[in-house]
Amino acid sequence: MILTAKVNWKSLSAVLSLAAAFVLCFVGGQMETQAVSAAVPDDVQQSHRDCLAALGWETEGLVSTDRVALPEEFTPEYEEYLSVQADGGFDLLPYAGLTVTRYIYAVSNYPSGEEGVLADLLVLDGAVVGGEIRSSALDGFMIGLVPRAQVGS
Repeated sequence: MILTAKVNWKSLSAVLSLAAAFVLCFVGGQMETQAVSAAVPDDVQQSHRDCLAALGWETEGLVSTDRVALPEEFTPEYEEYLSVQADGGFDLLPYAGLTVTRYIYAVSNYPSGEEGVLADLLVLDGAVVGGEIRSSALDGFMIGLVPRAQVGS
């Protein structure tokens, strides 16, 4: 028996590019992460939930936090990740070389109903300087921190 599959190469390429950008940024690239062990105060978590709610995103709570060292220079490998940030209205270039705190929240109302969706907030000195909505699946997606109404199902 021979099994065949029809593959949309454009979609596959886009998914692989986003996955590679994520890996470069947070796993194998210059952005180093370090777990934050201190408890996050309730008022900080509430302000983050309010920020996400203002964009229409509902959260189930804080999943984790870590410190992310942004690269000194955003090389071409970061182009797609920087584009995702720009889609959400963020520019990480002024923060090159700095360390931000990444707060990861579980999203409960992604339009497609997909589970395992996360919202990342990149915070420096109490201000959100970046963020994205992403799937925790290996072949998942990553989009800018945009209003939920702009996301198709």
